[in-house]
Amino acid sequence: MTDRFISGRRLSGPMLAMLVYCTPLPAQTDTTDFTGPIQPDTTLTLDRAVDLALERNFNIRSARSRVVEAGGRLKHDSRLVPSNPEIEFSTADRDPAGPERSTTDLGIRLSQEFWIGGQGGLKRRAARSRLDAARAAAGFLEITVAARTRSAFLDLLVAREAVETAGRAVAVATDIMQTARARLDSGEATRLEVNSAEIGLGRARSEQAAAEAERNLARSRLAELMAVEFPGPVQLKGDFETRPLDLPPRGELLNRVAQQRQDLAAAAAEVAAAREELQLSRRQLIPNLTVFGFYEEEENSEIAGIGVSLPIPVLHRYSGERTEADARLEQAGIERDALLLQIRLEVDRAIADYRAARTRVEAVSANVLRAAEQNVELTYEAFRAGQVGVAAIASSQETLLQARRDFLDAQRALVRAAGDLERASGGLLVLRGATQNTSNEFKSNPENPS
Repeated sequence: MTDRFISGRRLSGPMLAMLVYCTPLPAQTDTTDFTGPIQPDTTLTLDRAVDLALERNFNIRSARSRVVEAGGRLKHDSRLVPSNPEIEFSTADRDPAGPERSTTDLGIRLSQEFWIGGQGGLKRRAARSRLDAARAAAGFLEITVAARTRSAFLDLLVAREAVETAGRAVAVATDIMQTARARLDSGEATRLEVNSAEIGLGRARSEQAAAEAERNLARSRLAELMAVEFPGPVQLKGDFETRPLDLPPRGELLNRVAQQRQDLAAAAAEVAAAREELQLSRRQLIPNLTVFGFYEEEENSEIAGIGVSLPIPVLHRYSGERTEADARLEQAGIERDALLLQIRLEVDRAIADYRAARTRVEAVSANVLRAAEQNVELTYEAFRAGQVGVAAIASSQETLLQARRDFLDAQRALVRAAGDLERASGGLLVLRGATQNTSNEFKSNPENPS
């Protein structure tokens, strides 16, 4: 119809101005590049692992995308008017009954809806609160992923040490087995001693296989958090650190944690957004105002004018919307209060677990493990000299295996407790690893390669 107007007759000034005003601008396209998993550096430190996780973790990237989405929603709700202007065209043929010639009537109308009652500001403030909540949630997720990555890295260090200690146990058990067979061949030992040595070697190799499986699992967990692939050997740089964390008094710690936890800030922002949306639902009883202007040509006359229109909220009073908004505000407040209680319980539980794990690590230190290994070596020397029998060796090996399990379990418990404490404190309390040692995380016993 517009093409017929333009080609059939000259467009008047008001019509031309309205057409120019309503011509849409070209849309801009946006492209997003996706980068797949990459191989990490050949030497991996704790800080590098955390940096890679914060950069590449898929959950974090998804949370950051939700922040961008919330920003787009804020941009949409910050518009000056509720909708785009609306233009209407009309045409009609007028055929008079008398001798007058027929004429064509033309009409054009341009209307625009406007906020009244403050709905635009309420929408904008609610969207800004949603954006703040998305940012805070993404920030807390970063702290959570960093804590999990740090725990996974330290757990991999413990797994590496488990493989090394298992390898030493296999080496000692192998020497005992060879000595027992030599003594059997020379007639100095019985078959019972050889069988006991074989049992000890089998148990040591089983412990080594379990340690290697645990190491592979720890490596997989770390790779998943970092969103990288480990196709080849990777050296871990760092030693497991057991220096205690400086814990402030409980009251002071809880106050600092309440300020530090970004998920609590996100919950508060959700409450603020729900409160603004409740106000908006109440303001819906004040309808938006539509202002319009029109231009018409009838026969040889030109008519121009303006007017206003607005809906009358008589049949639909928005009571359901107000009830929903009020319920959402109540839910947001309940979730915030529940989270606050959960944080206090998490902090108390994490502190208790950390202190218990610290006690275990101090009770079963590396010195205890070395003493158990030394006892096996001394018993082995006495066995070679014929001073003790194979039962003494079996007893010392059992003590070593148990001490090794207790030592590694205590370290793993400390890693888990420290990770839980870091997350519960919102990143306020962090257990870090030292960077003094570099060893191959894929090193295995030549006799039993992984």
